Amino acid sequence: MQNLRILASLALALGSVAIPGCSDNGGTLHVRNESDFPIVEIRVTSVGSSTWGPNLISGDTLDPGTSLTIDVSCDHYDALLTDDSGAQCTVHDLDLCANTADWIIQNDDCPVFAAALAARQAAQAAGSGSSAAH
Repeated sequence: MQNLRILASLALALGSVAIPGCSDNGGTLHVRNESDFPIVEIRVTSVGSSTWGPNLISGDTLDPGTSLTIDVSCDHYDALLTDDSGAQCTVHDLDLCANTADWIIQNDDCPVFAAALAARQAAQAAGSGSSAAH
């Protein structure tokens, strides 16, 4: 049921930001989180717009290793991702005009996520090193 609510929200939001005249060229968008961070917000807008759409996964989390699928209208989108710590990342010019588009979110897509992962790994390494010294 939770996935149905996410799918409905994404379809509504992405359909509402489509460029007029392009809606006949729909497709399917597969969003997969292959980053190390739970995503708590995904907002989209037409490229160059300064106004973000609603949080497409409001109240839900796109955990690492999970995915969702929606129908989309043909357009190029900018996306704003927010992880569970509040770190934000903007991905520009996602081309969702193909019949089927795959959007795979990875750590290196977002410099903020990559930096957070490096900091986490450094902290773990420092913790391991200090416990080995005792």
